Amino acid sequence: MPGPLPGAALVLRPSLRRYLSTVKWSLLPIVVLLAALLFRGGGFGAVVSLIVIALASSIGPAWFRRAAITVTPSELAVTGLVRTRRVPRDAVGSIVTAALPRTHKNSRSLAHLYVLDRGGRRIARMKGSRWVEDDMRRLIATLGVETHKLGRLASPRALARRYPYAVPVLERYPVLAGALVVVPSVAAIFAISLEFSS
Repeated sequence: MPGPLPGAALVLRPSLRRYLSTVKWSLLPIVVLLAALLFRGGGFGAVVSLIVIALASSIGPAWFRRAAITVTPSELAVTGLVRTRRVPRDAVGSIVTAALPRTHKNSRSLAHLYVLDRGGRRIARMKGSRWVEDDMRRLIATLGVETHKLGRLASPRALARRYPYAVPVLERYPVLAGALVVVPSVAAIFAISLEFSS
């Protein structure tokens, strides 16, 4: 794991505690499905369940240990699971903050922060499910660029209308993101039912 950059003015890391407290209920159906596969899915179900559990228990904590946003006098570095993206600090154009609902428009909103370049493209973001608001405020103060505070928005798509390069496609179209989860899950359930029927 790389250490902080030389002369780092600020190093921020996501909060695993925050993440677990905000997603615990949405993870419950997945945990129940994995438990059912493990104990009632036969050999195939047990293998699938153990693979998913092993991947989740290794990749998730590894990301939280490695991920960071680092600000130095000369650059902004965003470290993810695999790589670190560095941009000159003077490439940062603005910051946008918004409160976005977790699931549907009437659900609880969480603060999100987007660091954009001068062309409006996303350099970094802090999702409210993983980052605490105090760290968002520290990043705003450290970067010292123009900040647009949008308040509560109905959805990520509403943010994308104003800042089209800030929001990833899968967040703009949650139906597509849901299909990427549901279709493989249905396929796995179908494969398990075939295993039982043979």
